[in-house]
Order: sequence, then structure tokens, then C-alpha cells
Amino acid sequence: MAFAATLAREAELSGIGLHGGLPCRAVFRPAPSGQGIRFFRSDIAGSQPIPASLECVNSTVRGTNLSRGGAEVYTVEHILSACAGLGISDLDVLLDAPEPPIIDGSALAFARLFREAGIKFYATPLKRFTITAPVSYSDGPVSYSAEPSAGPEFFCIYESKHPLVRHQELSFGFGPGDYEARIAPARTFAFEEELDYLRANGLAKGGSLENAVVIRRDSFLSGEGGLRFPDEMVRHKLLDMLGDFLLLGAPPGRVKITARGGGHKHNIAFARRLLDTFSLTED
Repeated sequence: MAFAATLAREAELSGIGLHGGLPCRAVFRPAPSGQGIRFFRSDIAGSQPIPASLECVNSTVRGTNLSRGGAEVYTVEHILSACAGLGISDLDVLLDAPEPPIIDGSALAFARLFREAGIKFYATPLKRFTITAPVSYSDGPVSYSAEPSAGPEFFCIYESKHPLVRHQELSFGFGPGDYEARIAPARTFAFEEELDYLRANGLAKGGSLENAVVIRRDSFLSGEGGLRFPDEMVRHKLLDMLGDFLLLGAPPGRVKITARGGGHKHNIAFARRLLDTFSLTED
């Protein structure tokens, strides 16, 4: 049986946000069992905590953005993904800017920070979401399905017409250490032809080859000289999916989720469909 968990001590890191390009100090504080994950805008006096909840999602443009009472936080999926991967159910996240640090474009820095701070387990059993009948969602070439399973499983497919990407697929089942080794290091990416559009729309102001992979016609560009994995794209898609699905308020339990294509908009749409049918269990 899994148990609710938080950090053993406070931890922090700093950097710039991916889209806004603003510097941000992120502080992670232990939280009591049953509270859940909350974001705070420490730079806005008197602002309300923003629960990591589907109810607070206000945008999914190139990231998952939350708001409450006039305060907003952008691109929260990497922090939430690290929480999902390490089993952290209760945490306060204080940001002194609208967007957390992008660091290297993956969730690895957050996962390592949480490990270094230590994970404190409560005596309270961890509630997970599960389903008893299949659930599906589709929108054009994008499709998701969920079905009852013996344990949490994901099967993710990412396809592109780009000759260097084509078809990538990945199975993931939360084995010991799997998240930190296989998912957390996968970085955000963009196709070269998207860059002008992103910048013209006020996005990716903090983007660089130090925190993203750029897919050119004949090569992959990054500060490390290439990819960390041959299938880094589908791994990052799953990284984002794990973070977005944590907005259900619980990690996956006895459920297998299959996704073809996707993105934040579709992750949230499917999560909302799951919200209408799932139940919480302690096994």
C-alpha cells in the first residue's frame, strides 16, 4: 500500500520562466496530509492559494496554466509531473513570478531537488483514481482511452510527419526509479518552423537551447548537442501528461491509459472526462 507524502524539509531553486522569460524563485514547503498540492504567488500580497485542480485551469496554450482570485501561475506541469513520479501528494509551492523556472526544460531538476530534500511519508493511505469501465476521448487524430488494470500503466504514442521523428511509442508503469531514469530527463521541444509564431505571440521568451530541443529539418539542436533519448519527444509528452493528470487530485491507481497524440489541451479534456467517472481507492 502507498502512503501520502510530502517533503521532509523546505527546498528551493531559481531560474527563468520558459514563456515569460522572467526570473523566478520557487520555494517548496512541506504540507500536511490531505491538503494536496497548492501554488502561491508570493509576489502578490494577500493572494489566495491556487489548488492543483482541474477547476483552476484557465488556459492550455503551450503549457498548463492555473488561476484563482486574480492570481495566475503558468506552465506548472513539470513540477506536478515530478510530484506524480515521486509520489508526493501534499506540497506548497511558492513562486515570486507567474511562471516557475524552466531549468533545462525537463522535470529532472525538480525530481532531484525533492529527493535531496527527502520525502516524508504519512500514515495516511494514498488515494489513487481508478475506473471500473472504459473511458475514451477523441478529437481528430488525437485519442485517449482508459480501462481498468491491475495497476497504473501508460502507453503513449507520438507521431509526426517530420522524418526525424515519425512514430515514437512508450510504455510506462511506475517501476522503482523508472520515472527519474526514463521520464524526468526528457526535455520540452519545438519544431524550428514554430519559433517565429511562438515569439510573435509573446511565448518562449525564456526559451533557448539550454532548456529546449529544437527540431530542424535535418538535425536536433540542443545545448547538449542532441537528444538525451532517441525517443525523447514521446517521453516528454508522457512527462507532461503525468503532471496534467495530477490535477485530478490523485495519481493513477488501477487504470491503464493509452494516448495517441495529445498535448495540454487534450490532456485536460480527457482528465475532465475521467473526473466524471473515476473513484478513489487506497490500494
